[in-house]
Amino acid sequence: MKIVVMGAGALGGYFGALMVRAGLDVTFIARGKSLEALTTSGLRIKSVLAGNFTVPVVAADDAGGLHPPDLIFLSVKAYDLDVAAEAIAPIVGTETTVLTVQNGIDHPRRLARFIDPTRIVPGVVYISATVAEPGVIDQVGGPGRVLIGEMDGPVSPRIERIHQVFSDAAITAETYDDIWHHLWQKFMVICAMSGVSALTRLTLQEIFDCPESRTFYHDVMAEVVGIARASGSDLSESAAGDFLAIMLAMPELPLRGSMAYDLLAGRRLELDWLNGMVVRLGEELGVLTPMNRAIHGALKPLAEGASQDRD
Repeated sequence: MKIVVMGAGALGGYFGALMVRAGLDVTFIARGKSLEALTTSGLRIKSVLAGNFTVPVVAADDAGGLHPPDLIFLSVKAYDLDVAAEAIAPIVGTETTVLTVQNGIDHPRRLARFIDPTRIVPGVVYISATVAEPGVIDQVGGPGRVLIGEMDGPVSPRIERIHQVFSDAAITAETYDDIWHHLWQKFMVICAMSGVSALTRLTLQEIFDCPESRTFYHDVMAEVVGIARASGSDLSESAAGDFLAIMLAMPELPLRGSMAYDLLAGRRLELDWLNGMVVRLGEELGVLTPMNRAIHGALKPLAEGASQDRD
């Protein structure tokens, strides 16, 4: 199977490196300093799950010059999805599957504006990883799971083939008939984990140690549950409380959500595709979202990132 990783950031870099280490045929699409690092030094992974290793990789800055691959692992940030979709469109062949793993809830349907929706497979990733520097990925927490399923319908032979690819690369993968249930669940999780940790600049442990901020965290998730159910999802009314109980029982929590790391590093935020999306969907569906609106409003001035340090 020929694989293209579009976006050699934390997710693409980590999972792509595991596939390369397993001997799979992988080409990375990158740009700027990331491309320079990949072509000169390869990918260096520092991982609590997979250990520390470095692999030489094949990288290019233009997907258009490649032959249609069997699988495109589309792992760019939510705000780069449209540009990335246009870039990969010329190499999406009749046998190509595009696995899209952005944070958010609208990315599979956004992607369908640019490529044949029958080529799209939504995925859900549970992992905590950051780009320490170009070409260097720190995987610091999370189970490293990838959940996959068809946009509509039961698990198909191509889903099973992708599952086998991940298994061959020692990546924990799970297949589901209803991937949208899991997309909504991850959306609930990431809106709170990223939104609240970015807003407070605190670790999850510090947030949970304070009853008031712990309640705030719960209520951010509960608003997403309300949106999900109003949209037709079968997410349980108790999903927010159930998940919070699971987190409180964990022996070791993730430190922060991805948006908090981006904020602290002065990078652009996925705010409009996370808490901002909750606000927009709430307005459309008549569901109140005051907690997510507070996060969105407070962080919006910082959403484009900054080169200078901020207090």
